[in-house]
Amino acid sequence: MQRLNQEAAKALWSGKHSGLAIDPARAITWVTHNPAWVLGVHDRVGTLASGKDADVVVWSGDPLSVYAKAELVFIDGVLRFDAKQAAPSSDYEVGP
Repeated sequence: MQRLNQEAAKALWSGKHSGLAIDPARAITWVTHNPAWVLGVHDRVGTLASGKDADVVVWSGDPLSVYAKAELVFIDGVLRFDAKQAAPSSDYEVGP
């Protein structure tokens, strides 16, 4: 799933404008731990803990902001993307 952080941000914004005070950490839990628990795989994924599988993104800022960019991406413990070493991209490029 892509952009789950932005979906959490939308829920946070909607709650705020409805008078609900929602902690941003709770919004992150909505798209990490809770789905893993519902799917019955929370023993392996959904939180960062020793022995669990994890894909990790290091953001340039608040992960709930649409302006935050991925700086580092680790998949299965291997660095797969480093923004400092990435070639410039364009919205007009076509590819896989």
